[in-house]
Order: sequence, then C-alpha cells, then structure tokens
Amino acid sequence: MNETPSTQWKRLGSSVVFHPDLLGPLISIGCQVSLREALGWMKAWPDDPPCNCPTVLVVGLEASLEVMDVDEADRFLRGRMNTFIREFQSHWDQRGLVFGFGCSPSCFTVRAADEEVLFTCADGKTIRLSAGLWNGAAKEHMWRLVVPNAATSREEPAGFHVIRVS
Repeated sequence: MNETPSTQWKRLGSSVVFHPDLLGPLISIGCQVSLREALGWMKAWPDDPPCNCPTVLVVGLEASLEVMDVDEADRFLRGRMNTFIREFQSHWDQRGLVFGFGCSPSCFTVRAADEEVLFTCADGKTIRLSAGLWNGAAKEHMWRLVVPNAATSREEPAGFHVIRVS
C-alpha cells in the first residue's frame, strides 16, 4: 500500500483517520458533525459544508460499528456509507470527508494478500472496513496516511485515504 504524509486528504476524497496529530486540528476548528447529521444530508444536501471548511469531519462511525454485528456492519458500510461517500463526492468534490476514529492504530490491520483494511472492535469482532466504505479500493487507489514521530524518527500510521470512490 502506498504511504503519504501529504495533506491532500484534507481537501479531496474520503479518509478514516485515527491519529491525534491529524484529528486534533480538525476538532479544534469545531466543524465536526455527527454521523446521524451527515447521513441526514442525503435527504437534502446543504448548499455548503459545515463552516465552509475544506474538510468535513464526521464522528460516530466507530461507535456505530462497535454496536453492530459483523453482517449488519457490512450491510451498513456497503449500503448507506458507500452511498453517502459517493453523494458527498458529487456535491462537494473539492472537500475532504474524514471519519474520525478514537481508537488505537492496533485496531486496524491491512491484510497482506489484498491490502484490505480490517477494523477490529473492542469486543474482538473484525469488520471489513475498506471493502464496505470504498468498494475494496486498495493498492493503487488507497493510501496509508502517516505522521512523523520526532521521538523515534520514524513514521507512524495515522489513517487511510481514497481519492475517489468510483
């Protein structure tokens, strides 16, 4: 999987972000919206995104996945969430859509065989995150977001980004 320290994800495409260094600035500007509010836009899209910011931070996806069983989560991601991402792109194609997760990077695994991103919930169930959100986009279409760690002089995982879901 390609890695990028770029900030393109803030202005284009959709991402799952879990690193505090990337989420902190988005939270501090106060333009996050709940998953419920964001999904409500599908009935009537606002003319402009919240705060007219380049990035829309959606909170609540992680919590929703935690309470669903695996099959329900798969249906939700493939149905509602994938559709939401596509509609977001068609309404606000020059904005970044970010799903904020508050969990540890260890909750995310990239399966080596096909570079699929799996999300492991607190109760141990594993959800096929990239297959649901992005129709399985991988390799050339998905990027791993990384941030530098000054203490270790290494880059650490921060999230995943897909420029466009087709």
